Amino acid sequence: MSILLLYIKKFFCSQRHEWLKFDSVFMYLGIIISVGALVTTFIIFEGYEHTLKKAILGVNSHIYFFKPGSSDFSEEDIAEIGDFLSSKKEVNAYQSVVSGQAVASVGERTRGCFFKSIDWQNDTGVSIYKEAIFEGSHELQQENDIVIGKYLAQQLGVSIGDEVQIMSVSSASVGATGIRYKTRKMTIVGFFYSGMFDYDSRYVFMNTDTALFFTNNIYAANLIEVKLQPNYINQAEYLSLSWDKELNGQFQVLSWVYFNGNLFSLLALEKWVLTFIIAFLIVVASFNVITTSLAAIIEKRKEIGILKTIGLSGKKIALIFMTQNSLMSSVCIIAGIFAGIAMGYLISYQTMISLRGEVYLLDKIHIYIDFWKMCLIFAIAFVIINISNFIPLRQISKMKEIDILRQGS
Repeated sequence: MSILLLYIKKFFCSQRHEWLKFDSVFMYLGIIISVGALVTTFIIFEGYEHTLKKAILGVNSHIYFFKPGSSDFSEEDIAEIGDFLSSKKEVNAYQSVVSGQAVASVGERTRGCFFKSIDWQNDTGVSIYKEAIFEGSHELQQENDIVIGKYLAQQLGVSIGDEVQIMSVSSASVGATGIRYKTRKMTIVGFFYSGMFDYDSRYVFMNTDTALFFTNNIYAANLIEVKLQPNYINQAEYLSLSWDKELNGQFQVLSWVYFNGNLFSLLALEKWVLTFIIAFLIVVASFNVITTSLAAIIEKRKEIGILKTIGLSGKKIALIFMTQNSLMSSVCIIAGIFAGIAMGYLISYQTMISLRGEVYLLDKIHIYIDFWKMCLIFAIAFVIINISNFIPLRQISKMKEIDILRQGS
């Protein structure tokens, strides 16, 4: 063991600076770049998935109740569902909502949208409505006050205090004069920004009484939204199916997974496939490890012969080389992880490259760093590189000290 420590000290501290040779530096750079590229790709995909999920679950709820065969709940229905949800420990909060489709127009500019009622005076914890207001006020003091999404405001070219005409598509009816729609001029009091383009370009929030005006024959609500306790969010699909059975199919119960499950399955598939492909960069970098280790063995064959002559076995000599390479590889992998994280932060903060919200749902690149997944990347890279280290070191046991010394003389 003392010889092992002696050679490790010699490798790092000798005046020859063995670890700074050109082929060694080239090997180190290969490991750092390959690990850095893998980490950057992974944390950007993780950031996109994490931020998208947070945006979806922030604006929307975890479980929804609908009335089969009808678009509206009665007061008795809401009371029954309220009693049912109050008995469930998984439920954090719930609220009844009036929602529907509409058209927002200002002059010649027209955009389709969804209107949704909000109880702005009572924070039930179901919606991030108040937190999402980035300009103006969340208070809907007047009957015709509304809050609209940031990008919908940009598309309509409106500011706080401007009027916008809302025409309900949900309340369309056919009369003697043709199709009639309920319309009303509304005053914008605030803009909200959830970070998800689809919501920020399509949603309009208004008072419950105003939302009822835009719908037909609604007694109380046409949707009940439920927020789960944080520990139960991932069980939303199971809970929705279980509650549907408990209520004997009286109401339709659907989870957020039902509406967004395919999207997140596709994201997970893309993330792991791309990560697997980029992980091959580490395999390519390991080829440099093989050639560098072989070059070191050939260069130090005389020392190897002397060590064998004084009684060291091939396994112990290989352990010296393996320890040196493993230490440097570990340092390079850690440096690559930090370099990848730094590159991820740089990409997320830069403004030259941005996402198209209408295509990617988010308008900004985000990153998310999971400590345990970084440890997993370290472990995978460490195993691949040390397998590459082991391949050439097997030759040391086959080398005969007499032949080595004869060739070196």
